[in-house]
Formats: sequence, structure tokens, C-alpha cells
Amino acid sequence: MSNKSKLKKFHKLNRRIHLYAGLFMIPYIFIFGLSGLMFNHAAFMSENRSVETFHLEGDSQLNNLFPNINTFAASIADSIKNQNNINSFKLDNIKYSNTMILRYTNKEADHRVKIDIPTNNVEMIVLPDFVENNTVNRGIINAPKKLNTDDILQKVEKALENRGITPDRSRAQRIPNLEFDLTTNDNDYRVIYNLQSGDYRLIDLHQRKFKWNYFFVNLHQVHGYPVAGFSLEWLFVFFADSLAVLMIIWAISGLIMWYKMKRQFVIGLVLIGVSIIIALAIMINQLELGY
Repeated sequence: MSNKSKLKKFHKLNRRIHLYAGLFMIPYIFIFGLSGLMFNHAAFMSENRSVETFHLEGDSQLNNLFPNINTFAASIADSIKNQNNINSFKLDNIKYSNTMILRYTNKEADHRVKIDIPTNNVEMIVLPDFVENNTVNRGIINAPKKLNTDDILQKVEKALENRGITPDRSRAQRIPNLEFDLTTNDNDYRVIYNLQSGDYRLIDLHQRKFKWNYFFVNLHQVHGYPVAGFSLEWLFVFFADSLAVLMIIWAISGLIMWYKMKRQFVIGLVLIGVSIIIALAIMINQLELGY
């Protein structure tokens, strides 16, 4: 078989891979794209939600409630200097790292308020579907046995030490709640019990409403192979891995197909160049996220 014939077969195979990989990943691309839109647009796919932007004026401005960041940073640096016997220091790039988020809930809705302190610009997201109207009751149970996180941490620390790892500091970042369904003659409930505090929520399962925005956003956040082993969740994460690999394949195969299209070579070169410049600018601007 000649080199020309082999090359022709390769390009045919490359087109097939590009096509069939895209078809294979269509369901996951749909989920990923739709849930990504919901992350960025809270009012998406919900008639009751609304987003309002406004500017705090006059006495409503928050700047006077916050200390001067330069003076405040200098005083903090002075304290650090004194505690650690530092001779001298220089302060730079003093700023608020994140937008402030406040939440105000009433019987009608959950109001999520984002505020940019330097500009006093506000974005208020009204989320009527976040109000917990499906909770029948709350309370606390003085159970005879509650979790002692210190005991759990110490036991796991010993297990790590047996593997040659000596923990320096330990903390329980998240403890699972105890959840179970409770069926009575009149209704069906779900109990969510905090094993540390004894707090519980009793939720009426018949009052719950399925919401597409909840479903897709929560689906989008599923990541990491489950420790328990193979399951449908394992398959979902596997598809996420597959998408990552296939996107790389799409990019490579797309470049190969573009290179073969001589008439579109210059246009493609310009598009690729602009895309690389924009991507580099975005990455440089977000460089701090790497630390």
C-alpha cells in the first residue's frame, strides 16, 4: 500500500473519529452545557426567579462600614511583623478578593445579594423555589449517642501513621448526615439528622417539587469516582473523563482537517491565532487561581 493511500485512509479514519466521538458524547455535552448555563444564569429555566442589578447610593453605600483597606492591611502586617520578628515588609496588590454575598430569606423567597464593595454595585437574585416550604418541622434530639469528631480524627490519624504518614493538623471538614424515610398512615417523610449537633429536619415528601434547574446544577457538580466502587454515579464520572479525552481528540482531529483544507488555511490560521491570544490573556488574568 502506497503512502498516499495510507494517508487517505488515515484522514478518513480521523473524520470518522471526529464524527462518532461527537455523536457518542452528545448526551453528556447537553448536560454539561445546560448545567453550565444554569451556573452562570441563576434565573435560567425558572419563571419565578428574577435578577435585579442596582447601585447603592448615598447613605446606603457600604464603604464607610469597611475599614480603609490600605490602613487595615498595614496594621495587620504590623502585627505579623511583631509576632514573627520580621524586620521590614512591603505591601502590594491590596484588594477585596471576592464579591460579598449576603442572603435574606422571608416567606416569599430567598434573596441572594452580591455586592462589589469598591463600586457598591449590587446584583440581587430572587429565588422563590429556595424557600424551605417543604420542611414540616425542625428540632433537636438529645440522643444518648452523638458523634465525637475528635475520636474519629484520632482513629484515622492512627491509621495514617500506620501507613507512614504523620498528620500535623486535623479537622472534620464534612460529616455526613443521617437520612431516612419515615412512613406514617397519613404521609411520607424524610428525616435529615445531624449526627454532631442532634438537629433534624422533617421533610414532607409529597410537598417536594421536582425542579429542572436543581437537577442539572446538582448533576453538574457530581465529580470524583465514588469510594464505594462501581455504580451509575461511577459511570457518570467516567463519561466526564471520556469527554475530557475526546475534547482533546476533537481538537487534534479538527486541526488536522483544517490543515488539509487549503482554501480555509488563512482564515483558520487567523481564528486560531486570535483564540490563542484571548486564551493566554484570560489565563494570565486568572494566574492567581493557581496558588
